[in-house]
Amino acid sequence: MAANPALVQTADGQLAPAPFTGEVIALRRDAIDCSLDNVRTRSGRWSARGVLYLTNMRLVFVALKPDAESGLAAFELPLAYLRNDKFNQPIFGCNNLAGECWPAVAGGGPAGRLPPHKWAMYFKEGGVGTFLPLYFRFLEYIRALQARTGGTGGSNGPTSSVSQPQQQASAPAASEALLRTAFVDPSDPTKLYLSQPVDDSQRLPTAPKYAATYGANETYEDTGIRP
Repeated sequence: MAANPALVQTADGQLAPAPFTGEVIALRRDAIDCSLDNVRTRSGRWSARGVLYLTNMRLVFVALKPDAESGLAAFELPLAYLRNDKFNQPIFGCNNLAGECWPAVAGGGPAGRLPPHKWAMYFKEGGVGTFLPLYFRFLEYIRALQARTGGTGGSNGPTSSVSQPQQQASAPAASEALLRTAFVDPSDPTKLYLSQPVDDSQRLPTAPKYAATYGANETYEDTGIRP
């Protein structure tokens, strides 16, 4: 998890995460309330309204307005860093997705000194029948990779021993099935990107890195799932 990842402007004037090499932006969900702890604000917490992006590497929340005191405008949650994530449907209040995420900074991760962030994303408008299957399928793929390759496994942390081409080669059928079932909830306002919302010239030239405690050669897992 990292504060203020690089953002770029899309053709329609929206702010979106600047994609890394090999990263694909799969969807955008508006009207999200985000809550985070262990951040560098006066209270140590951050709550904001904004939009949520899901890519094949991470969740990225982009606030509609930056925090006036800290300057926080966006947060990223690498999929391989997530743990104890759960979808909640309370009797009172809105549906939400909540969990923990290891910090993607020096001292973060299971072997580091920093505790995981607790996060929650509240869906303020519409259903989740499009968003949730995509989200959980991406996580399922990453955690299966972790289990097969001897990484931390489960929902506790990342692995680094599977190359990007290997991952991409294993996912075409899953990707096609995912897209065939992605349009099932007419009440879900999630916007799927069948073509990328940003130009290739806006991509970051490098792959993202994990916290140093994970090892020098580790990078975010690319699920290989493509729109």
